[in-house]
Amino acid sequence: MQVLGRDSAREAIRVAIGGPDGRIVGLVPETLIAQGLRLTGGHGHRTAYEWLAAHTREIEDTLRTCAAGGRPGAPFDRIVLEEE
Repeated sequence: MQVLGRDSAREAIRVAIGGPDGRIVGLVPETLIAQGLRLTGGHGHRTAYEWLAAHTREIEDTLRTCAAGGRPGAPFDRIVLEEE
C-alpha cells in the first residue's frame, strides 16, 4: 500500500494499492485513524502513518471489496474509493 498524503478537504488520508485490474485509490478517514489511536494511546502525524502501516492488510482488503462493489465490515466500512 502506498500512502499518497492527506486530503484536507475530505479530512482523510489518500492511499493506493495495485491490483490485477489496475490501481485502486481510496480515502481513509482521519476519524477512523483517530479512533484507533485513542485505543492505543498514540499521538501525532507519525503515529497516523504507523497506524496505517499496522492496518495495511485490512485497508487493502477494504479497497478491493469496495472496488468489486461489495460492502466491507466495520469499522473499515468508513473507507471509500476516491471517485465516490
